[in-house]
Parts: sequence; structure tokens; C-alpha cells
Amino acid sequence: MALMKGFITLVALALLVFVGVGFLLSGEWSAQRERQLSVPPEAVRPFLVDLARWPEWSSVGQVEGELSSPSAGVGATMSWDDPQWGQGVVTLTEVGPDEVAYEVRVEDGSLRTRGRIHLTPREGGTRVVWLEEGDFGWNPLLSWFALGMDRIQGAELEKSLDALSEAVGGAP
Repeated sequence: MALMKGFITLVALALLVFVGVGFLLSGEWSAQRERQLSVPPEAVRPFLVDLARWPEWSSVGQVEGELSSPSAGVGATMSWDDPQWGQGVVTLTEVGPDEVAYEVRVEDGSLRTRGRIHLTPREGGTRVVWLEEGDFGWNPLLSWFALGMDRIQGAELEKSLDALSEAVGGAP
């Protein structure tokens, strides 16, 4: 009986330390990836500024959603309510000649991601730099999860950049 009591105490202490450290960790995260495409920025830009084109390359575009009208430019949105992805909306917040910014809000804004895709002309093509940032807040479990977001979300960015490269015909 004493052994069982000791084991339960040890497990309880470990959980308290895990949660306590989780409160001390930042819930902020970021992931950045880039690709060199063999097409000019003008060939890439139409895929970024119109949410109707996002299903051709972006993992966000893979979820069934409802597009705003118009589907392109600042303020364009795509909203969804999906069993796997939850309820959310992506909104284009900035659209410029060489950059597109957006915000993704999931579950009424309890989780937010900000993204920015920058196009830089290079000899023989375009350098695409994609940055995403988010904040899980003071949730001690999600703060632990934030530690791995560069790897996890970075893999999603890489898949989407590969798909974008294929969609625009811009493999290096």
C-alpha cells in the first residue's frame, strides 16, 4: 500500500511540474520556409491574392469552405466548419505587389495564426518566403505544443510550397 501511495504521489508531482513549467513557457510560435521558383513573381501572385486559388496549393484551401465575394484582395475570406479542422476563417489582410498577409482564426478566434508570403524577384525566377506566427496564450498544454510548431507547421508550409511550385510550373 505504501508503494502505491508513493507511486501516486510521484505521478501527481510530475503532473504538477509539467503543468507548472507549461505556465512558464511562452505560447508564441513561428515557422518560416522558403522556395526558389523558376517563374517570375507575376506568375505566382495570382495564386496568393485570390482565396479561390488556394485549394490548388495551400493546406488551408483543402478544407471545404465558403468564399466571400470577391474572393481576392484585402478583406477576402474563406470560412469553414469542418469536423477535422474545426470552425474557422482565413482573411487576406494585406495584398501588395510583392507580399500577401493573412490571418486565420479558429474556434471564434481562440486560436489565431498570422501569415505573410513575400515574393522577391531573382535571376531565373522568384524567391518565396513564407512566415507564420501564432500564440496559444497561457494554456500550459498548448505552450508545450508551441515548442514543436516550427517543425510541425514548417512541414505544412513545405508541402504547400511544393504544391505552389507545381501549380505555377515553377520547380527550380
